[in-house]
Amino acid sequence: MTHQVTALSNVNGKATGVEGILQNVAFILSTFTVCCPQREWSIRSDIRKLYQRMKKMNTKRLIECIQRFEPRAVVVEVDYLGDVYRGKLEPIVKVIINE
Repeated sequence: MTHQVTALSNVNGKATGVEGILQNVAFILSTFTVCCPQREWSIRSDIRKLYQRMKKMNTKRLIECIQRFEPRAVVVEVDYLGDVYRGKLEPIVKVIINE
């Protein structure tokens, strides 16, 4: 079964099993820092190309973090919500629980 996870908003201190694993992934997402190389910003930069590069770079880092800190969750897909022109990316991750 695939679970969609977004950043953590509430903590359930008694979460166990699948709920606990999903909460751990959500915690990783809520503490994840999105890298945005400022040196690449200029008037001539194509903001969409920069956005795609940031997504690719951060997706790799995000998957590595989840694999390291919550190996029971297998990442199936990473997507982002956000506004390219505001520079805000919110990761949404689909995982399969491997207990």
